[in-house]
Amino acid sequence: MKKSFILVGIGALMLASCSGNSQKLADDSARIAELTAEYAEANSFNDSLMLLMGDIYTGLDSINMQEGLLYSMGSGESIDRRAEVRQNLANIKARLSANRALLDKMEAQLKASGNQNSVLSKTITQLKDRIAKQDEKIAQLESELTAAKGQIEQLNTQVAEGQEQVKAETEAKEAAQAATVAAENAANTVYYAIGTNKELKKNGLLEKKFLGQTKVLKGDFNESYFTKADKRSLSVIPTGSKKVKIWTNMPSDSYTIEENADKTKTIKISNPQQFWSMSPYLVIQVD
Repeated sequence: MKKSFILVGIGALMLASCSGNSQKLADDSARIAELTAEYAEANSFNDSLMLLMGDIYTGLDSINMQEGLLYSMGSGESIDRRAEVRQNLANIKARLSANRALLDKMEAQLKASGNQNSVLSKTITQLKDRIAKQDEKIAQLESELTAAKGQIEQLNTQVAEGQEQVKAETEAKEAAQAATVAAENAANTVYYAIGTNKELKKNGLLEKKFLGQTKVLKGDFNESYFTKADKRSLSVIPTGSKKVKIWTNMPSDSYTIEENADKTKTIKISNPQQFWSMSPYLVIQVD
């Protein structure tokens, strides 16, 4: 009987021991699962932070690229090119704003978790500072874009004004040249008329006066009867007649009347300036 009691006691102790081990095992498993979840969450948090850090530094490279484009622009760059840089900066600014909001969220999660990780907190703070500096850089570039636009508009205005001034000066110069040419042409314009005595009288070039005196170009005469010419190029006047008389007072040593093979006469002017010095009109009578 005593032996049986001892066996029962031993069995009870063994059962109690097994029950305690099972509970400890369950507690350990729960703790392991909890730690595993915390590790996975922390690992995911770190991965997200690393990805965010990479995107922020990529944003810095993009800003530097736009800065290079801006500084390499000349005054003649197209409006579309400047607009492209401005739009790129706006896109980068929007991405930085989204990253800042994500950092705020991650910081709040870190504080709520009660995990006082100084490395993560410091990293988040540094990334916020990096975004703030990038925002300042974008603001500076936008300001320079605006200033460049103003300078280009000012240069365009100056160029337009300069072009107008050059145009006005060119027109004035051309007008002066045209006036000079017109004056020279007028000064060298001469007129000659060839006709019979009757034709010359009919057009008012000759007028018979008292005692048989004939006056030349003394009254109103028909100017359209004359042929207009330039004394600088007029050197030969064919008359088509065998008999020729010059009524106007032309210096005799400034021309000759030569006979052609068909016996008709031609007036050859040897000294134009002297020939036309007395009058720009030449009246020739033929019979």
